[in-house]
Amino acid sequence: MHFQQPNMLWGLLLLAIPLLIHLFQFHRTKTIYFPGVFRLTQRLQQARQQKRLEHWLVLIARMLGLACMVFAFSMPSCSEDGGATKGHSHIVILIDNGFSMSVDGDKGPLIEQAKSQARVILSDLPEGTQVKLLTQTQQSELWLSPSQALGVLDTLSVGLQKFTLKDWVERVQLLQQEAGVRSLGAIVFSDMQSAFFSGMLPQSSDDQIDWRLVHLDLDAAETTVGNLSLDTAWYVSQFSSDSKSEGLVVKAKVSHRGGSISEAKLKLISEGKTLFAQTKTITAGETLEFESVVSQSNMEKPMVLVLGEDGYRYDNQLHLHPVKTWQTTVGVIGMDRALDALFAAQPLLRKRSVSALDIQNNALNGMGLDALVCVGPVKLSKVGVERLRSSIEAGMVFLQFTPSASNAPWDVLKQQYINGTWKRLDERMASAGLSHPLFQGIFSEQLSDKVNMPAFSSVFVGEAMGDAESVLQLEGGQSLLLSQRIESGSQWFWLSDLNEGSKQFLNSGWFLPVVTQVFASSTAQEKPLYGVLFSKQMMSLPAPIATDERAVQLQGMGRSAMVEVQTNAQQQASIYLGAEPSAPGHYRLVSPLEKLPITLAFNWPRLESNLTSDPNWKLVLAQTQMRWNSSEGDGKSSILENEPLKVLWRLFIWGAAIFFAVEVLLLLRRTNIKTQEP
Repeated sequence: MHFQQPNMLWGLLLLAIPLLIHLFQFHRTKTIYFPGVFRLTQRLQQARQQKRLEHWLVLIARMLGLACMVFAFSMPSCSEDGGATKGHSHIVILIDNGFSMSVDGDKGPLIEQAKSQARVILSDLPEGTQVKLLTQTQQSELWLSPSQALGVLDTLSVGLQKFTLKDWVERVQLLQQEAGVRSLGAIVFSDMQSAFFSGMLPQSSDDQIDWRLVHLDLDAAETTVGNLSLDTAWYVSQFSSDSKSEGLVVKAKVSHRGGSISEAKLKLISEGKTLFAQTKTITAGETLEFESVVSQSNMEKPMVLVLGEDGYRYDNQLHLHPVKTWQTTVGVIGMDRALDALFAAQPLLRKRSVSALDIQNNALNGMGLDALVCVGPVKLSKVGVERLRSSIEAGMVFLQFTPSASNAPWDVLKQQYINGTWKRLDERMASAGLSHPLFQGIFSEQLSDKVNMPAFSSVFVGEAMGDAESVLQLEGGQSLLLSQRIESGSQWFWLSDLNEGSKQFLNSGWFLPVVTQVFASSTAQEKPLYGVLFSKQMMSLPAPIATDERAVQLQGMGRSAMVEVQTNAQQQASIYLGAEPSAPGHYRLVSPLEKLPITLAFNWPRLESNLTSDPNWKLVLAQTQMRWNSSEGDGKSSILENEPLKVLWRLFIWGAAIFFAVEVLLLLRRTNIKTQEP
């Protein structure tokens, strides 16, 4: 038998206290001589011997009771091979320290329970044992001694779940092969989230790896706390048919991930001022949508969406970029009421007027255009057509709206339709056409057949489509929007008259997201509302930034660091984060060659937000066909020796209780005898 907490054995020194009390508890007696009391003296001597025996019995019971208590808290184990380690020369400890491990269980945060048990294992290992500590946030590259691993363990905190059990199984198998050891111990601590088991497939049992798994249960925490997750946020611009802007709407999704929380409280804060606050009733498994109208001036400042407190804190905030740093510059040839309303209502888009002369003079490259939209026929020379085509090939998006029945749908570039004709009709846009990758993410929810789709009264029909792709269709099958890739850029063709044929579409809520998404269809123009924070990752910037030797300064959260800027073939600028930034929030990107810094918002990913452990985790392990030894983690017991440990622990506890009970009975008997003496 050995002890998992040998330091507690110092408590045996407490046994000296009752011994000293017994030894120094002298009774001074006074001798009184009285004649004829021989029989009485004999009885007194017998009583004194009996009391001396009782004193020794009380002392022994008291000391044995204290010893049992000390042994119980020293965590005894019958295993002679070091508990869970079984004498392995190489031990891999894997701690699933995802965000869900920050939940408080019956004995504190689950991550602290896992660290406590891991410390017990490391303290019990011989110093010559080779240890590797793998977590979701830290991956030790070298084999460490147990004392070195203890130092790394003390710095461990929760973070993003990047690895699944399948990833760790493959990693440990590779480590076993690289180390060349015949037997390796692998100990996994996890709260058994469903995401942790994703992709787990049946594998053959490997006798050279001793797999151990500790389940840290989340169910107890679920009864007292809950989790609301702020999943995502997006902008929606609104405008009326009279071209007057009605404001920019910020929308957000909040999901109930488990627990007893019944209300979701969401605030929108800018520079310490609350712009929006709303409370909604929410039930488990439900997802709600919040929205607030925000002025243009506020959208040009960094903002934060803040969710009310719950069992988790990491997914209760979402930092948003200022809109002005994320604009897409669009050149416009011609005029149209709907386009004017679009630019007035959508701060993400910036309008630049362009003429045929600008194209002829090759001025497009100097305008910094991300997209070019044509609302009418444009007459260009052969040189002008080639220059426009070169701009598209370099990555620009070109959108041609068909102006009227008297004009060809496009006479700037090579005509794709032959002998096309205009067709009068009254058909709705087909919702199935919105399954195209172009439209993924631009609508707040999955569309159903009950959604009121806009109708069209005319469409241009061609006899040949060439290599153009039909992106949107009408219910009758007629193409409404065509797309064609040209090198790095693309050209788009809208096959309905804007003035009459697309009237319902222009006045609906569909026009802005569809057209905006076309402008941003190039991969170089994907501009999210916030950045997702990963260490050692490339982060796309909202706009190109002039740099000095490809380096800029990232400032924020009281820290400053130099980061590398890289540009891809599409001229999209990105920064290499490395170890910076270390926390979500707003940061400034400063370059000596730029007048104004770029404000960036970094956030934790919206992942792993379920408060309930996977109820089928034992079945999943059984299906892997691997040999697993599993146990329930309680924050005290030695890893995987819980049952034998609990038996010994209970024996010592019962022993202490019995000896203390014997002591109490002896003391009561002594008191009873004294009361009966004359």
